[in-house]
Amino acid sequence: MTQSRFRIILVEPEYGLNIGAVARAMKNFGFSDLVLVNPKCNPQGFDAVKYSKHARDLLESAKVFKTLQQAASGCKHTVGTTGVLYRHWDKTFRTPIPLRELKAKLDKGFEGKIALVFGNEGLGLSEKDISASDFLITIPSSEDYPVLNLSHAVAIVLYELSGLGKEYYLSAGAKEKDELVKAFNLMTGRYSKIMRNPAKAKVAFRRMVGRSMLSDKECATILGVVRRTLSELGKKGGKK
Repeated sequence: MTQSRFRIILVEPEYGLNIGAVARAMKNFGFSDLVLVNPKCNPQGFDAVKYSKHARDLLESAKVFKTLQQAASGCKHTVGTTGVLYRHWDKTFRTPIPLRELKAKLDKGFEGKIALVFGNEGLGLSEKDISASDFLITIPSSEDYPVLNLSHAVAIVLYELSGLGKEYYLSAGAKEKDELVKAFNLMTGRYSKIMRNPAKAKVAFRRMVGRSMLSDKECATILGVVRRTLSELGKKGGKK
């Protein structure tokens, strides 16, 4: 799921600082399609530029439309956002799904451009905009204060959908951990004559690996060191 599949739409944003912060969040997570609907402030004003930091180019390339329908043109799916879990509008009754449930749905395969729609800071999305959404999502948060700041909400949604977390951290699987433990046990056997209690060391290492949250890269790195040590021992005529 690539970031180019998503269009971030801000409906009637009120503050330039939030527009700038949204642009910055988009840049952080690799998104670039920013669209504004009837903004209530200057989207390229001082505050917007200041808070966008190095994402000013996204402000300059952002398109502005009068209606959500125009802004979402070309998108196959429209996803509305809300911080209100249960709300009965005059003509619409919608119960939002958690953000990660949407992520699971998209991972199963949704073709075409997807519009992510965020309402303004004061009132959120209107009933009309809610009705126009194919999905309505929410970010689970404290019941004491469930409504997030606009730019914060956008950042969380984009992080979750970007998939960058998976790229940076993949847990080592059972097979990788088992290979590491076997290699360590073999190395320990080679040092058995000079170790006080090699059997205890093997058990301790196996338990440590079992409890740890090793990433696949960390596991591979340690395994590489152990195997290199075994290779050097072999060259020197070390025995089990």
